Amino acid sequence: MRAGGSRIISMHIHSFSLRFRLKHQPGFDVFSYIDLAAAEGFTGVNISANGAGYRDLGGMTESHFARVRTHLADASMRCEIDTSDTRPENMAMMLGVAAAVGADRLRTYTKYEGALNDVIEWTINDLRAIAPMAADLGIIVVLENHEDFQGAVIARILEAVDHPNVRALYDYGNSQMVGEDPLDALGAMLPFVTTVHMKDHVLITDTHGTIVQGVPMGEGLLPIAEQTQMLYAGGHRRFCFENVWAYFAPVIVPIDNLPRSASFSREHDHARLDGRNLDPATAVELEWAAFRSAWDWLRADLTQHGFTIAAE
Repeated sequence: MRAGGSRIISMHIHSFSLRFRLKHQPGFDVFSYIDLAAAEGFTGVNISANGAGYRDLGGMTESHFARVRTHLADASMRCEIDTSDTRPENMAMMLGVAAAVGADRLRTYTKYEGALNDVIEWTINDLRAIAPMAADLGIIVVLENHEDFQGAVIARILEAVDHPNVRALYDYGNSQMVGEDPLDALGAMLPFVTTVHMKDHVLITDTHGTIVQGVPMGEGLLPIAEQTQMLYAGGHRRFCFENVWAYFAPVIVPIDNLPRSASFSREHDHARLDGRNLDPATAVELEWAAFRSAWDWLRADLTQHGFTIAAE
């Protein structure tokens, strides 16, 4: 859809973008997060609900869920909820949470360990089991290429599940952890994608090994413009900005097996950084600077390529 020559998309923000502020800044909670997202021009929020107290959701009671739902409606914001672990008992619980706050999508990824074919089979069985409940609630479950499966494996799983309420979440950079070029992962997953995480990465090899390091968007080596245009051409209209400054994850394949594409270049000025090792005040301050830089860059880049952000 075009308006005045622009390609219309919606833009969520992920709560991971402000994880240190949510954790360390007194008074900044899920309601503050929703207000900030609306003020910054986002059209929806993605909320991590992993762990104690449902993490960034900030509460586990029905009354809290109702308050969140009302706040989202008042701000005219759509919502997605994150969980991990595809096992039906977890998914049933988290589908209930997603429904209670008015979310229309629930992100998950597998927590199984073992032989690849076994993990694939267990994941397929889990998603098949939970698909009818997701359909009844009007929620789409999205399986993320997290730090485990390559894109073709995600496609294989979803082809086997074969249900309209079980789809894919494409992360712009997570395929690097499993030694796959991001554009190859997207090519395999594109027919199934309904949710994305936009971010930027570099690859770092030092005395501690090889890692994927999160950096402010526009400072890394991911082909963001090409990924976004491929997704739009494939029919995708909802995107999610994720500031992954000071995050890192290990590359789990031998360095000699990594692609030789630009995304895997080591020619950059970034070093290993784990924000959890910073004192809280510094982490909050630097996170906000990274958020500001990344969000400003992304809006300019989208405008340059003919995209306009608008509510769904």
